[in-house]
Amino acid sequence: MNLSHYLKKALSMPPQELAKKVVNKINTKVKNKIQKSNDLSKGTHIDFDVPLIQNSYIDVKELDTSNIDMKVAKYLSKMYIDHRFDLLGSGWVKNSYDSVALGVEGYKYDMNISAPKSVASDYELIDWQKDYKSGYRWSEKTWYKDIKYGDKLGVDIKVPWELARFQHLSQLAIFALVDGNLKEQNIKEFKHQVLDFIVNNPPRMGVNWVCTMDVGIRAANMLVAYDMFAQLDRFGILDDEFKQLFANSIYEHGIHIVNNLEYSEVIRNNHYLSNILGLLYVSAYLENSKEINQWLSFSIQEVINEMDYEFYEDGGNFESSTNYHRLSGELMVYITALILGLKENKVNALGDYSLKGWKVKPKLELLQNQQFNINNSTLIIELPQWYIDKLYKIGRFTVDITKPNGEIPQFGDNDSGRFFRFTPVGKFLTNKKAVGKYLNLKGYSEDDELFWDENILNHSTFVSCFGGLYEDEIFENSMNFEKSFINSMAKNTLQTKDKSYKNIKKNTYRLEELNYKKSTIYHLKSNIQGLKFITYPDSGIYVFKSATFHLSICATPLGQKDSGGHTHNDKLNYELWLDGKDIIRDPGTYLYTSLPHRRNDFRSIKAHNVPIVADIEQNNWCEGNIGLFGMFNESRCFVKSYEDNFIELVLEYKDVKVLRKFEIKEDSLEIVDMCNREFNYSKFDFYSNGYGKVENK
Repeated sequence: MNLSHYLKKALSMPPQELAKKVVNKINTKVKNKIQKSNDLSKGTHIDFDVPLIQNSYIDVKELDTSNIDMKVAKYLSKMYIDHRFDLLGSGWVKNSYDSVALGVEGYKYDMNISAPKSVASDYELIDWQKDYKSGYRWSEKTWYKDIKYGDKLGVDIKVPWELARFQHLSQLAIFALVDGNLKEQNIKEFKHQVLDFIVNNPPRMGVNWVCTMDVGIRAANMLVAYDMFAQLDRFGILDDEFKQLFANSIYEHGIHIVNNLEYSEVIRNNHYLSNILGLLYVSAYLENSKEINQWLSFSIQEVINEMDYEFYEDGGNFESSTNYHRLSGELMVYITALILGLKENKVNALGDYSLKGWKVKPKLELLQNQQFNINNSTLIIELPQWYIDKLYKIGRFTVDITKPNGEIPQFGDNDSGRFFRFTPVGKFLTNKKAVGKYLNLKGYSEDDELFWDENILNHSTFVSCFGGLYEDEIFENSMNFEKSFINSMAKNTLQTKDKSYKNIKKNTYRLEELNYKKSTIYHLKSNIQGLKFITYPDSGIYVFKSATFHLSICATPLGQKDSGGHTHNDKLNYELWLDGKDIIRDPGTYLYTSLPHRRNDFRSIKAHNVPIVADIEQNNWCEGNIGLFGMFNESRCFVKSYEDNFIELVLEYKDVKVLRKFEIKEDSLEIVDMCNREFNYSKFDFYSNGYGKVENK
């Protein structure tokens, strides 16, 4: 199947394009062979010292930690210092060279090895190469492009990647601000974990250099944590030797990103966006040089390009996923703050960079061809107005789709992905209650120890970021830290000139063929007051909302320029919240490559509350791993008609035609389905509110 897929793809290309791709493929293989030989024989760390990091973009005195719970700060600090991490549904499991995994749906591996020498006498090493959910271990001796994954059931490469993003390091710094008694221990832990990673994850070796996206996110998180900890270190823990190793590692991260950009002229996504944002953080913090100045200029150039490419005019993200909208939106809002707050020496460097020696794609443009301007009087980067307006709409999109319970509807994939994780959002359970709730915690301790359960569907920290850039009451909430962080970094606010919503296009449609009809009625406790109808037609999201009623409807395009990497067969699906309670929820995602059948179950038509004709999928996908992140564009969904209290949507796929009407009446919501063929609905037994987490529906 894989061979036929590639053959079909090759035959569809023009001969010149195919020949070019073949030549590029050969050149890449030769280059990789030489690089691998050098890495395995000579080592991969740089053999010179870069200048120590002097730039700082965060003033810890300006950070507002009033919303961060002291109890949570102490709890999470202890967990991170004990090397217990709850990532992607793992539960609070210790990751060490001798730790034993719970397993994933019965798949469990015993691949522990002896630990190398520790970086400190009072520090136990983390096993960075281990998927500590399944126990499977990759090797730090394997060249990064030879790492294989997706071929062992239960094994998830996202687990070591997620841990090595180092998002918990920034939390350790924040918790030290909340409780001064945590400062010394948290600074030591930061130092030891960074040294542990540098020593046991040489560049281009092992699992944590495979995905450039994670390299970029890691670099940014390391720098932000370092910036805060360096200001808190009154103990001399971060000595000059550590600072030199740290600076060298950050440079190595930059080199790796530039040489492994996840760029494509055909299709790119949040991975490439993470690459350039990581590179921007690296180049903003490292001292100026010809090379660093090129990285900085290129990064800003590409951030602006990707704002245009990856976000619709209405502000929604082109991944067709409400959770990936948060990930990509976080990348955009944090990097915009950094661009606005760049140091004077960095702004000056942007006015005088060279193109000489730039060999990667895409090309670095001349200054006069860039879409940003340099204000020579204030030495501030000026971004295009369309960019500023679209960024505002990115934040407003999340405000508009958020339910009164503070959670967003999860349409499309949810891999729990974040750029920064600052304020912890969730609640305490006990281990016993957590095991009773989540099926993925089978075998986990059922004692009364506290279990912090993160709420992935609460995006209030993301919304708060926009409050740091725009003076608009819609972004005001209780998440003070994120707003203050953005304020501290940006030093400036933005003024949007276009807050308008995009109009919906109506379509004429013949109803004669739709002979089969079913209705679903939800009765309301009381009449709805102040109903709003909010539309995002590019994104394919429609919302009716009030204080007691929230209906969100999914009519998303396939996403990622019709490649369907993170969309589901969920067109006409909806989430319904009534009188303080979720009535209908989308089932979520659960897992990707570790259990392909689960991946396909959760994105299939049978998992969603939509009319189903003979189990025909709205959009098919290739069998095997090659099809896990893509679909064939075989469906079309559009608006037929609407008013303030109803909307009619049409879905066409294969030979199926469906019309679904949502109408809010005085005391009920009525959903009418009409189809040209007999249809039914499916009952799906599972619900996942975050990647790796699953419970009975």
